Amino acid sequence: MVLKALWPDRAVLVEDDSIKILVISDLHLSDEDDLVHDLIKKAKNLVKKYKPKILIVNGDMLNFHLGGQSLDLFDFELSKTVTVELMQGNHEPEFFEPVLVTTNYCFCHGDIDYLIDKNLVLGHTHPFYKGKPVFLKGTLKNGKEFIILPPFNEACMGPDVYKNKNELLGFIFQEKLAKNCEIIDLTGKKLLELKF
Repeated sequence: MVLKALWPDRAVLVEDDSIKILVISDLHLSDEDDLVHDLIKKAKNLVKKYKPKILIVNGDMLNFHLGGQSLDLFDFELSKTVTVELMQGNHEPEFFEPVLVTTNYCFCHGDIDYLIDKNLVLGHTHPFYKGKPVFLKGTLKNGKEFIILPPFNEACMGPDVYKNKNELLGFIFQEKLAKNCEIIDLTGKKLLELKF
């Protein structure tokens, strides 16, 4: 099992069960803008570069249930080159799958508690530090590891994870399951460690 954060790309590459999986999260698409074309291009470039078998969009593809046409276009275009798994986030209706599990990992959005006996790959939190997007990479109290991706959509903002560490979104924080985590910027530099 291998998990590699693709720092500047706001993505994660996982190899588990001999399957290469690319993970992005939090597209927050709407039908009123052309953002979807930029996100399609960005995702296609990652697929071309890393050659995954599966692309997981780890929730919040829509924005408050809006963006269905844009999501259909994103899914259609990316499905030409890779298997796309669209995961349910807190902005999607319940007909999307809420979780995908491999031998060592659980991929879910992070708003609802699922299978914490696995290493977790999450979105939802929109982690930022001093106004810039960051990854959170840490350990749960049960010894499993987690990584939280920043939003793939660069227009999305989020809370300062240091200033708001006691109010972070996501079940691992709200249910006090996180032991500690590193705040890592988009260059891969560790900025701080948070203890919970």
